[in-house]
Amino acid sequence: MTIASKYTLALLVCVVVAVMAYATLAVRDELARSDSDIIEHEATTAQALRPAIRDVWLHDGEARAFELVAEAKQRLRRVDIRMVSLDTGAPPERRPRVPAIRLAGLEDGEDVVVIDRDYEGVGRIFTYVRVHFAAPSASAIEVSQSLAGHAALRREVLRSAGFTALVIAVASAIVTSLLGLFLVGRPLAQLVAQARRIGEGDLSYRIATRRRDEIAKLSREMNRMCDRLRAARESEREQADAKMNALAQLRHADRLATVGRLAAGLAHELGTPLNVVHARARQMTAGTLAPGEVSDKSRIIVDQVDRMTKLIRQLLDFARKRELRTTEVDVRALVDRAVTLLEPTVRKREVSLVVLGGGEPLQGHVDPEQMMQVVLNLMMNAVHATESGKAVAITVGRGRAMPPAEDGRREQRCLRIEVRDEGSGIASEVLPRIFEPFFTTKEVGEGTGLGLSVAYGIVKDHGGWLDVSSRVGEGSTFTVWLPQEGGA
Repeated sequence: MTIASKYTLALLVCVVVAVMAYATLAVRDELARSDSDIIEHEATTAQALRPAIRDVWLHDGEARAFELVAEAKQRLRRVDIRMVSLDTGAPPERRPRVPAIRLAGLEDGEDVVVIDRDYEGVGRIFTYVRVHFAAPSASAIEVSQSLAGHAALRREVLRSAGFTALVIAVASAIVTSLLGLFLVGRPLAQLVAQARRIGEGDLSYRIATRRRDEIAKLSREMNRMCDRLRAARESEREQADAKMNALAQLRHADRLATVGRLAAGLAHELGTPLNVVHARARQMTAGTLAPGEVSDKSRIIVDQVDRMTKLIRQLLDFARKRELRTTEVDVRALVDRAVTLLEPTVRKREVSLVVLGGGEPLQGHVDPEQMMQVVLNLMMNAVHATESGKAVAITVGRGRAMPPAEDGRREQRCLRIEVRDEGSGIASEVLPRIFEPFFTTKEVGEGTGLGLSVAYGIVKDHGGWLDVSSRVGEGSTFTVWLPQEGGA
């Protein structure tokens, strides 16, 4: 039910209650006025009859006095007139119809009025006037009138009040409905529509109002709220953009740091093919080679140049800054590329890299360069944690895993990249902080503390998560879980 309807209904109830209260008071006043008129009429009648009856009784006798009472009763049809005896031994037909205890005032010469509303079920008003003359017993004139007309009067007043209440209720309903529609209904409908627009994200609409009531104040406050929400949304968007830019910068910085670490090994790796190219080129320029040997030397130079170009292109592709762009990629081939880039560093540290899980292609929907950064960060950390002569194992495959509790997801089918080292492990008090930005256990100058944090963020952007398990003295295992579409 709308507020306007409630307001109209409440007003109608108040009107009906007020009219009925007025009708009740009107009935009471009208009945009291009727009682007063009856009492006055009866008293006047009794006072007028008293001297006449006394004179007739004294001059013409008792019988004639009773005839006079009967004649008066016949003329005044609405009024019942009787001569009654106040003697307790009088016959029943001569006794008053009101108990003697209520007529004590007659002894003092007063007129007595008795209203008995239960008399014969309809009520009656009795007026007693004492007649003083020489008689065997005290007598009085009893004038009474029935209250049967009061019921008809009550019905008439109530019918009139009911009709008045109906007319007022109908008029009030029409007026209050129109007022409720224009003063409450339409403004509230605008507020509801505005609230719905805000809920749907539309903050451009403003409610126009020239009123000065509470609804107008609410409309203006809602307009101000839209302005504040719009400003907050723009601020939040700017902050989100700044955060994303900062995150991209951090990731790019970590990538460049990784490139720097790879470049040292790559420079050594390029030394051998450069020496080969240099030696073959000098032989060719000396002019001492046979025509067939020139062709062989040229092929060797081309092979070595292709090898160097491939290494440099991989490094440059990895270093290039780009946004997240996922595509179908052979994750196993991606891991092989990472192993190729790390080979110079691995040989320098005398650590071996072992790729497990078979050789068949393993397709995954990822950003190849960003996932390459994740794999390189994990592999480089594993290589640095592993002593010379030991191995780092990389396993690529599929499996089912339960996401972290805060994700609120059920167990899913995932693509899995596992990097396991044979290092000294991670202390239990350090383990909860390893994904924090700029947190590192390495010496100053050996690490930025961004590698694992960046890897964690990239994996999360792909809808996955990064697990770690470690035992001091036995090594650590980092596992990348990437949910597969439709694999829940």
